[in-house]
Amino acid sequence: MRLRLILIAFSATLAALSPAMADEANNRWIEVAGEGSVSAAPDFARVTLGVGSTGKTAGEAMVANAKAANALVSLIKAEGVAPADIQTSEMSISPTFSQPAHGQETAPTITGYSVTNNVAVTVREIPRLGALLDKAVTAGANSVYGVGFGHNDTSALLDKARPLAVEDARRKAEIFAGAAGAKIGKLMVLTEEAGRQPPIAFSRAFAASAPAPTPIEAGEDKLTVTVTARFELAP
Repeated sequence: MRLRLILIAFSATLAALSPAMADEANNRWIEVAGEGSVSAAPDFARVTLGVGSTGKTAGEAMVANAKAANALVSLIKAEGVAPADIQTSEMSISPTFSQPAHGQETAPTITGYSVTNNVAVTVREIPRLGALLDKAVTAGANSVYGVGFGHNDTSALLDKARPLAVEDARRKAEIFAGAAGAKIGKLMVLTEEAGRQPPIAFSRAFAASAPAPTPIEAGEDKLTVTVTARFELAP
């Protein structure tokens, strides 16, 4: 009687196993990575423009910089950029020091102050960006941070790449399974890796004038989805 009770309990435990647990118990599977990509032209551009000013006193430098920064922002707005797309990204003030002549041990002294004010600008009409940069330099911008591009709906673009990633994973699994004399069965596990798009490099450049129109080429961005898929193996 005791043996029978143990067998009944064991059978009940097996019946209670979920399908997911049953899949984990299957030790005949293959796991591969799949990748899907789509290319799309960017919808907008970002650039950071700045003005730097100097003065003998901090107040003098601030006044000069405020005048230059207001002129720059007014120019940007006049070029059709919405106020919501203009944001101060950095504001700094720092002293400038004298440089002792070579061989002298004189302590450096404060000779003046420098003030910088940078604004990040989002340009919704990319073809107008080059002209905006030229006019911004003419209006007093003396520093420019490299241009970056973006998309209004990145999720929709990635949704197009996701089925391609799954198809790629299945294709690879079938190749490996066939080489081993087996066939793939049902999909057991599917996970998506966190998206890591190539970072945009922002290099700083200083400009005093813009003698020729500035060319801006937006090109296309490649958005990629990577998945890891585990398939059941059948003989």
